[in-house]
Amino acid sequence: MFGINIRTIERPGLEDRALLEVFLHGFGLFWEGQPDVSVLVEDDGNRLIGTGSLSGNVIKMMAVDPEWQEYGLSGTIVSSLVEWGRARGKTHFFVFTKPESADPFIRFGFREIARYDPFAVLLEMGIPGIDQFREYLSSCRRGDIPAGKVGGVVVNCNPFTRGHLFLIERAASLSAHLYVVVVEADLSSFPFRDRIEMVKCGTSHLPNVTVLRSGDYAVSPATFPSYFLKDASQAEIASIQARIDVTLFGNLFVPELGISVRFVGTEPYCPVTGAYNEAMREVLPPLGVDLHVIPRLEIERGLVVSASMVRSMLKCGNWEIVRKMVPDCTWEYLHTDRGKDAVERIRRAQGRH
Repeated sequence: MFGINIRTIERPGLEDRALLEVFLHGFGLFWEGQPDVSVLVEDDGNRLIGTGSLSGNVIKMMAVDPEWQEYGLSGTIVSSLVEWGRARGKTHFFVFTKPESADPFIRFGFREIARYDPFAVLLEMGIPGIDQFREYLSSCRRGDIPAGKVGGVVVNCNPFTRGHLFLIERAASLSAHLYVVVVEADLSSFPFRDRIEMVKCGTSHLPNVTVLRSGDYAVSPATFPSYFLKDASQAEIASIQARIDVTLFGNLFVPELGISVRFVGTEPYCPVTGAYNEAMREVLPPLGVDLHVIPRLEIERGLVVSASMVRSMLKCGNWEIVRKMVPDCTWEYLHTDRGKDAVERIRRAQGRH
């Protein structure tokens, strides 16, 4: 395009990040972690007039100067990001944006899968997409469920604790059948394949429980990126993202699995998770889904079991508290080679996950 310069920068450094943060702030947007690549569009005076970034398969932090919006810069930025991703084997992309900014993406081939007016819309393009995931959910649905409520729980289990087990056992006792959805995003200290195996092992004694993966459609970098950032200063955006995530759960998991009640533990500590629980209270009942809140498990007076506490104890080497907080399957895993690798990652890590 005449009169502009397009720069594609992999993992932007501090100088470019500072430039992008100031530009995004002018559009009410925030810097959301380190992207894999950013596209910067500059005019012939080297002034930044548009940008967009790609993290994994999620296009984010898109903004175009209003004076240039009629020149198709959004399409140019999206095309550059998708081309970069496809060159590296990506075939499926998401966009989390404002409703009024959705049209350029739809023209490019994206389709809407969730909306929270007037704040946000989630779109996707490519395969395997939501249609293929519906088929997966359909294959997981039990056809022999007796009359009664069908429950749903979404858990990360980083790692699987006695608190998770308490929640699942209690939910299973209140349900004809319970679907336990394990967050598939591999952005936690414990990898997904280990987390889901811990959950399957720890719940194998419950005949009315089915454990399944979340795909990109529940608490993922596409649907709820704030969950993985845990930045309390971005509570407003976390609240919006949470409502998109819960809406997608209601539109996808609920009908495909026949879920009529979602179970969740109380959240006394984390404001981001607290925002998610509040979103469920608002979004689920109009969709015909009850929300059942179960108090957290305490192993001692005032000492609540949580995965973050387990990670903290692993970090400082307090194995006595860890043993009290995790079931046998997790304890045994922690002493395997893969478990020891995860513990070492926790000891070296700076963040919460």
